[in-house]
Amino acid sequence: MISRIMIFILILFQSDSFGQSDSIWNVMILKKGNQPELKNNMARFSQTGFYLYRNCFYDLEFRNKTKKTLRLIDIKPDTLIFIGISQKRDADFTQPATDTFLMNYTSIGKFLLIKDWGAENSKKINCDDYYFIFHRSVIDNRYESKYAYVFPDGNSKNELVPRLSSDSITYHYEYAGKLYFYSGFTVQTTQYSDEQKSKALNGVLTVLNLIVNKRLTLPIQKNNRNKDE
Repeated sequence: MISRIMIFILILFQSDSFGQSDSIWNVMILKKGNQPELKNNMARFSQTGFYLYRNCFYDLEFRNKTKKTLRLIDIKPDTLIFIGISQKRDADFTQPATDTFLMNYTSIGKFLLIKDWGAENSKKINCDDYYFIFHRSVIDNRYESKYAYVFPDGNSKNELVPRLSSDSITYHYEYAGKLYFYSGFTVQTTQYSDEQKSKALNGVLTVLNLIVNKRLTLPIQKNNRNKDE
């Protein structure tokens, strides 16, 4: 884990490199030994790097062997903030999940990428084999919910929340503390400009160098003052 002093230096460096202090934190998960790649679909699992997205459900197994399906709502340095599944039994949006979980990323042992919703077969991603790369970005990695009529006699649309599966992002609705698969929507991936990809990759590589080599390499800032001064 990166020391608090190094995190503070990193925050100052990345805030300056993005030219603004209101950028937000994102986290890329990268297989050890691989070089990160910025692809058009960064939500889908990949050994060359994928991002965690706000408002998405993730199936997790913790170090104590407990399993939870949690909805990511925010990202801070070394910390992931989740809520659970709502207990609502209709389209009432006033019944959100009330449990909030603030956890250090090291408490997560595995990501479970569901292959079969009925049998709940999953591909297990061992977090010990991956780096969690927290870095600042001007891009808010987030998937918005969609809305549709789920029940035949429903008068209101239900919220459909994205969830990471073995293939990509799928949509589900919450009912009585469980998630149910809904197949009616095509997932639209976040598109990054070349400039955004370059800045994000620089941020990832800076943190990766700090994690692997315990060294922070800062670029030299050019002095634009007149030489005669």
